[in-house]
Amino acid sequence: MSTADAGREIDAAEVVADAVLAIPEVADLHGGQFGEVGTYLPGRRITGVVVDENSCAVHISVHYPADVRSVAERVRAVVAQLVDVPVDVTVGDLSTAGYLPDISENVVTESSTVTDIAPNIREGN
Repeated sequence: MSTADAGREIDAAEVVADAVLAIPEVADLHGGQFGEVGTYLPGRRITGVVVDENSCAVHISVHYPADVRSVAERVRAVVAQLVDVPVDVTVGDLSTAGYLPDISENVVTESSTVTDIAPNIREGN
């Protein structure tokens, strides 16, 4: 691989990252279980995107309660317009940041019993 080819891969990773983060349901790029997914640039790293001559891997966190499959398909469609290789999208996490669940129903307290929480389950079974 020539230096020019390496530059194109780095540019592609940056462009892919920016496009993916522009999708409202994407909370962030995800580095994988051990932070292994990323592209190294001079002095910094793009987490969650790896583009090479054979494939493009994009790892994301999705805002809850978005439909994970539809978000992954949207990411794949957007990225496929930017690269000429197959695109693999992995959802590594769900983010509840900014999401406030409705606590007016089904509140679980310390005194709640199993039948309070799940009425179809009988205690002792």
